[in-house]
Amino acid sequence: MHPLLKNRNGFLDRLPFDLKQFDVDFSRVQAQENQEDFLASVAGKFLDGVLLTEQKKIIQDRLRLSEEELSRTKNKREANLVDEVDVIRAEDAVRIAKQNQMLVESQWKGLQTELAVLSQNSELYSVSPEFNLYELEKLVPLEIAMSQVKKKSRQINTLNVRLGQLEQLRRGFEETLEPDLALVGQFNTKNLDEGLGNSSKMDKADAVVRLQFSLPLGNRTARSEITKTDLQTRQLNDQLEEVTLTLASTLANLYIQIQEFEKVLDLNVEQIRSAKEKTQEELKLSDQGRGELTFVIQSQDSEQNAKLTYAQNALTYHKLNIGYRALMDELYN
Repeated sequence: MHPLLKNRNGFLDRLPFDLKQFDVDFSRVQAQENQEDFLASVAGKFLDGVLLTEQKKIIQDRLRLSEEELSRTKNKREANLVDEVDVIRAEDAVRIAKQNQMLVESQWKGLQTELAVLSQNSELYSVSPEFNLYELEKLVPLEIAMSQVKKKSRQINTLNVRLGQLEQLRRGFEETLEPDLALVGQFNTKNLDEGLGNSSKMDKADAVVRLQFSLPLGNRTARSEITKTDLQTRQLNDQLEEVTLTLASTLANLYIQIQEFEKVLDLNVEQIRSAKEKTQEELKLSDQGRGELTFVIQSQDSEQNAKLTYAQNALTYHKLNIGYRALMDELYN
């Protein structure tokens, strides 16, 4: 039997396999998306480690300055150039710097342990992250990025896979409503006289080719399934439109934030430069006996805080970039 209308070319025979292939494609894309989410999470924790490492350096530098200032203050006290309260203030500055150092160190060790367990790599206990926290990243223009995300986004791709599956399923239901027209061939051999000997036996071959036609009547189940499939398709198309709009708006949001944070980082650099200059001037006044130690300590604290703010803003900047690149499906290919 060779079908000419319904199940032509074996469409219905292949349909279960074809529908299953859509499930395979969907699972593959979803697995890639899950991998990217995992990488984004780990990258964020890695950047947290980079920040803590940078904070350790900043606080270590602040501690060194505090210890140097304490040493100078003690020498001035021995020469009766300052009061005892200045020594106490200098000692307090050293203690505060040491407390901050211990706090950051404990946070770093905790994160280090978390990353080592997460990656199942014990070597992380003895290494520090290497990353230029203050290096800026170059992005393509927003219009190009939005065009790329609409064409290549896995979130959009998964919905397109489901739409393709529904389309194939609908074709299957439509196929069951087709008239059944098939080409049927038969071949028989008829024995004319079973009682005669072999020499006298006469066999006759009978070959028949015919068309077989049947028309399905009132197939309500298939028609109901087609209506259901059409409804699911409309819902998926609405969801596709919503997801596309959400992706575009989120991408634009991240892009603008990244651009604005670059301006903030420039201001942070200027703030650090200004704080350093102020510290130098306060030290000069203090050494000349025309300034108070309190102002020196405050200026050094301001310089440290400016550096810490710069590092924190740089971390936020790079985390925004991670979110942006994850949205563009650039973390995992």
